Amino acid sequence: MTEQVNATKSSENKLNVPQTGEINISKWIMNGWDLVIKDFGEFLLLSFIYIVLLTVAFSTWIIGLILAGPLTAGFFYIIFNRIRGKEFYIGDIAKGFEVFVAAVLADILISVFVGIGFTLLIIPGIIVSALYMFAFPLIIEKKMDFWQAMETSRKAVTKNIFELSVFMLVLYIFLFIGVILLLVGFFVALPIVFAAIAYAYCDLIGLEEPAVK
Repeated sequence: MTEQVNATKSSENKLNVPQTGEINISKWIMNGWDLVIKDFGEFLLLSFIYIVLLTVAFSTWIIGLILAGPLTAGFFYIIFNRIRGKEFYIGDIAKGFEVFVAAVLADILISVFVGIGFTLLIIPGIIVSALYMFAFPLIIEKKMDFWQAMETSRKAVTKNIFELSVFMLVLYIFLFIGVILLLVGFFVALPIVFAAIAYAYCDLIGLEEPAVK
């Protein structure tokens, strides 16, 4: 009887997106869109909180550097919970502070690398952005340190660098369209972009199964 109960719970805890290892840009974006639309109001509020906090924080440069990484990690924590079918709690964005050091250091290094890439024309910046797109998911999901997460992301993306650079370019265009739509569209585009990256992570790296309780 106990084994049957455990089997039922295990079945209920299965992820909505199994790992495939396949590149499917349109699927990732559509899955991200569907995920956000299901909790549209909550994601809109989460996006608003995220952007406002970072805008205020970067008025003092050092505070912005401290908050950006953990808040991004917390954003992914919420998205992964929704992919698993768990409840949406906006306060879970604070979970990123549980990996504070790794998130801060990763954010600083990635920002520097991407900034250097964009100064060398747009394409290198897009490629570098693609190389490290899974760093924050790895930090919050697998509790990796900043360098291990960055290197794991780089190695995973390098296998399909062209396709994933195109994916990153599409995401940048999506965000740009959001900005030109009187900035309001940006609050919608941002969670969709994060969710699309999360679905790519599920397929190419694999999301940890939630513990059976």
